[in-house]
Amino acid sequence: MKKRLIIILNFVLFSVVLNAQEILDTAILRCKYTYNHVIDTVNNKGYSEVMILEIGKNICSFYCEKNRLFDSMVNAGDLDYMINSRNLNMSRMPRRNTNIETELYFNYPSGKITVFDKIFADKYEYVEDIESIKWKLSGEIKSIIGYDCRKATCTFRGRDYEVWYTPDIPVNAGVWKFSGLSGLILKITELKNQIQFECISVKQMALPIIKNVSKIDDAAKIISRKEFLNFKRKFYENSAAILNAHTVGSGTDANGNPLPPVRNLPYNPIELE
Repeated sequence: MKKRLIIILNFVLFSVVLNAQEILDTAILRCKYTYNHVIDTVNNKGYSEVMILEIGKNICSFYCEKNRLFDSMVNAGDLDYMINSRNLNMSRMPRRNTNIETELYFNYPSGKITVFDKIFADKYEYVEDIESIKWKLSGEIKSIIGYDCRKATCTFRGRDYEVWYTPDIPVNAGVWKFSGLSGLILKITELKNQIQFECISVKQMALPIIKNVSKIDDAAKIISRKEFLNFKRKFYENSAAILNAHTVGSGTDANGNPLPPVRNLPYNPIELE
């Protein structure tokens, strides 16, 4: 009975959420990638997450799988009571990865990339041109998830990358802001091993590519990419003061003892320029 209830709730959830979102295109491929990012270069610590690349006829979207599921559930807020009232296993509910707030729409509008992101509690939107990456092609070949891939290298936004792409899937697409090769990019490794994307599945399907209106558009500040990167850098340079003023650093624990102050957060952005 509980399993049947979960299936029903998921169907209702999808219907409610879809009504709250704008459909941009229809995806023909849905690709899943692992994403590893070292954000504390001193202690070599970071995070790992699953990212989704949806490839449509004209537009691609790229986002964190866990965050999209979490936001969808929040947007369908009236389901919270339904789920809790039946004592379902809430420990299996997704939690946001606040290190990855980016949702990216490639070729939206045409020839542009639209990015939605957050810095602490503030939402931002910026649009940039699709940059022509200067790829250096190699004759090396290897297999990734059953596809024959060719090697390419590039320098992009201040970092050097090794990339593997497959002409077996002849689409000009890849994770994040990478494009311009004659096949789908399946693996990207930054040469300092601080950033890596690796495809773990490619599925053909017809699903709407959606923009989460209620999450993104309501209060997003429209700025330039350079302004966003500058704001983000300044936030991390002063993160201790900001977080101590707004979060746990100014509170107490269960015994009433003051919590230690929050320290500055490590900062190692994917874009260095």
